[in-house]
Amino acid sequence: MTDTLQTPLADLAGSHDRPDAPLAMLDTQGTVVGWTQTAHHLVGYSAAEMVGRYAAQVMGSPEAFTEGWGAQDGWSGPLSVRHRDGHTIDLTLRVSTLWGKDGQTRRLVSVTDTRTLSPRAGSEPVRGSLPGRTPIGIVVHDLQLRYSWVNDDMERHDGIPRDQRFGHRLKDFLPAFEAEALEVVLRQVLDTGTTMIHEYRAWPPMDRRREHAYSSSFFCLQDANGMPLAVCSLTVDVTGNRQARERLAILSEASTRIGSTLDVVQTGQELAELAVPLLADHVLVDLVEAVSLGVEPSPRTGTTSSEPPLLRRAGLASVDMGAPTLPWARTR
Repeated sequence: MTDTLQTPLADLAGSHDRPDAPLAMLDTQGTVVGWTQTAHHLVGYSAAEMVGRYAAQVMGSPEAFTEGWGAQDGWSGPLSVRHRDGHTIDLTLRVSTLWGKDGQTRRLVSVTDTRTLSPRAGSEPVRGSLPGRTPIGIVVHDLQLRYSWVNDDMERHDGIPRDQRFGHRLKDFLPAFEAEALEVVLRQVLDTGTTMIHEYRAWPPMDRRREHAYSSSFFCLQDANGMPLAVCSLTVDVTGNRQARERLAILSEASTRIGSTLDVVQTGQELAELAVPLLADHVLVDLVEAVSLGVEPSPRTGTTSSEPPLLRRAGLASVDMGAPTLPWARTR
């Protein structure tokens, strides 16, 4: 199950169920080699102005940025950035290590929060290590949609070792229909420069028995001429958030569909119909006979009596259209 949509920066940075918003890709010297429209909108500098320039030059505290950006395992923390018009923006930045062919490395700078931080935040060294934070899988595809850069966390999501990716496309690893859908998104991002979100479900190699929900953001990296250079995707596991939203949706639906009448049999049928297919393929609702007749349950109900209570069927729903309808089946 997949879903794709376009989204502005405000819907990405600082959101608990969205990946970070990439700003720039840096080489091992801290020079900008790729710039995004997100960065342009946020700090005012175009790709032509930033590619080939040291990223630290636009930081409110260059020393703090330089101290942390080269950490092999990445880092995250508050820093101030100077906007092109002169004012300062306080951000929470994340720097992630990307691996390329033959052990080459790059750094991806992304923003995790655009909310104003404490006045001194930009002057303090950045020491937050990434391993203890939410894992974000990062992949960079070139203009031919081949894997060119990837971080270690991506392997946790799809189980593909990074050294096996380089030079290959999605179709070499994913089912044809999934690869085709994702490559349509990649091409659209390259053609339009529009940031896009793609949500899907999968079974990660570390947890094959449990379905996970993932949210991927796709951004276009631009070169010094403002032309498309590559597509960067950031993927996070949003299973917990997705399940919470689904539970709330079910509760909301239940509040409007269940209990519309005092008739307990009708309520039982409403309950069964709500549960299928949201929670199960087949649902039966059986009530103790006394309950269905509107009287107090027998004293033996719920006791250790050798004779089980008489049940009446009050609801039945199934994904199988041929399932029998037995509104009043008596069972012992």
